[in-house]
Amino acid sequence: MWVLNGYLGRTVSVDIPQKVTVLITYYHPSRMEHIDPQLRNILKCNFVDKLVISNHNPDIKIEEKVKIKDKRLHFISQTIKRGCGYRWIVANELNPKYLIVVDDDILFFPAQLARLFKRLVAEPMMPHGITGMLNLEDHELEYHEKKDMTVDYLCEAYAVTREQVSRYMELRRLVGAKDGMTEMIDSAADFMLISRTGSHKPKIHNVGRLFKSATFKQVGVAVHKNEGFDKIMLEVGNVINGVEIQGSKEPGVAAS
Repeated sequence: MWVLNGYLGRTVSVDIPQKVTVLITYYHPSRMEHIDPQLRNILKCNFVDKLVISNHNPDIKIEEKVKIKDKRLHFISQTIKRGCGYRWIVANELNPKYLIVVDDDILFFPAQLARLFKRLVAEPMMPHGITGMLNLEDHELEYHEKKDMTVDYLCEAYAVTREQVSRYMELRRLVGAKDGMTEMIDSAADFMLISRTGSHKPKIHNVGRLFKSATFKQVGVAVHKNEGFDKIMLEVGNVINGVEIQGSKEPGVAAS
């Protein structure tokens, strides 16, 4: 159904004039198996003015896996292998007013992307997403989806503003001042930083059933299944809690 929608589904509009840039980064070949219908579904959205694909694995020519011709589609090929967090460096260079960053295992329907974008435009003071986590007192993370709620961390999709991307870069600089932190952020913990860039905590929204690649929990492919992921989150989280940006009174959260 999702694949067919990419070819035969209707174009989706929103009742607002704003446009958005969508950024997806790819690394593992197994995540590229659905790339053609994945991009087709996003390009069904006429509020998407640019769809940027950043290939973080120079061993693969990702353009050869896509059979789409659309002036909104742009490819960037990294010259060395990059972690998932490098996408925010790319985003900062793109510098769009509104941006949606999508994990490469999330298979959006156009209407789902539309709902997420409208929430960002309606409340640009915080990042928005479709899934997220609450940080419990014992440092455990509690995952949530198909809900409208405030969370501590977003995951899987991130709807943000230009200002929030700039704040991410500043937070990355401050947190990265401690040895090893920049590598941790760029390899696995970027979701923690982008979630702290609003003047309020991020929100997630119920966009209906989410389709995901079968690899979303696969060891060796999914970043959160890598050995040491929990340790990275704990270390980065502890540093974020001691950092203030733009004069905020709340650690790790930008002031409005």
